[in-house]
Amino acid sequence: MGNRYRIGEVAELAQVSKRTIDYYTNLGLLKAKRSNKNYRYYDQSAVDRLKFIEKCKQLNMQLSEIRKVLDNQQNQTVLNHKLAEQVNDVSGHLQQLEHELMHLKPLLDNLTEEQKKLYMKGLSGQATTLIQTLVLFLS
Repeated sequence: MGNRYRIGEVAELAQVSKRTIDYYTNLGLLKAKRSNKNYRYYDQSAVDRLKFIEKCKQLNMQLSEIRKVLDNQQNQTVLNHKLAEQVNDVSGHLQQLEHELMHLKPLLDNLTEEQKKLYMKGLSGQATTLIQTLVLFLS
């Protein structure tokens, strides 16, 4: 599951005070998980985030600006994850279509030109375009 750190350990790792960690946690810049005994625990991402905040402060950034940067990073991470999921889904669909086309191609090759024309008329314009694109892609 990864390392869990108590506030004192995080303070030591990031070289900040416990009070600073409390302040950032209360502002929502850091997130802690609570134990059964109500102790706050931070993970490695919180330590990294804290170090990032401190670097930004050294560049004289305001906490409100730092929050925006962190929110944008989080949003970008979510967007990247969703994009990767969609690419995987589309790739899976393409592989399935490639498999189906491999089985259909010999059957289509045996049709006469007239039969091919009749068959293509039955398909919608979008399907025809997609099939033509896939055939070009597979060739």
